[in-house]
Amino acid sequence: MRLQEVHFEELLSRIGTAEPTVSGSSASLIAGRIGVAMARMALAVSRKHGVDNEMAIEKLDSISARLVDAGERDRAASLALIKALRDGTDGSVHRRALTDATREPLAAAYLLVELLEHLDEAEPGIRKPVGSDFFGGIELISGAFTAVMMAVEANLQHEAAGDLEDRTRQNRLELYRRRDVTIEALRSRPLGRELRSC
Repeated sequence: MRLQEVHFEELLSRIGTAEPTVSGSSASLIAGRIGVAMARMALAVSRKHGVDNEMAIEKLDSISARLVDAGERDRAASLALIKALRDGTDGSVHRRALTDATREPLAAAYLLVELLEHLDEAEPGIRKPVGSDFFGGIELISGAFTAVMMAVEANLQHEAAGDLEDRTRQNRLELYRRRDVTIEALRSRPLGRELRSC
């Protein structure tokens, strides 16, 4: 069953247990999707009040759909790694599971950054009454990015990671750079500054 089909309370119980069926990175992506919904609502309300946001909403929906699929791949990879660790599988199986459980959240992190960059472009079309929803959604997406990258960094510390840290270093640095530049730009916008000063 896909995560979006799971009742909210059941989803929480699957996360908050000693034997989770939803990993930390997958849970973080769910939080990111809530942030996307908040930003979408702000765009939709602004559109209802005369702002031409239709293309921005369509692009947001397209990236969000890709994030859903990335979340499912991340969950499968995370569960495979948990199983490999629990079952004490041989080294090659373990390394493969670790590689997949690192690659999938990295791919999802790219989508989170793409979302933030798109929302930065769309920000001028946000009406002030829904600014807190828009910028609150952005903070959730940024927080999801941070948590997903923590999962990546934790995997890279594992003894079976081998040269995975070196092979992913440039991609990780670029992701952090793009996120930081975009968040700084968003927070420096007049409405973002006004809301953060409250």
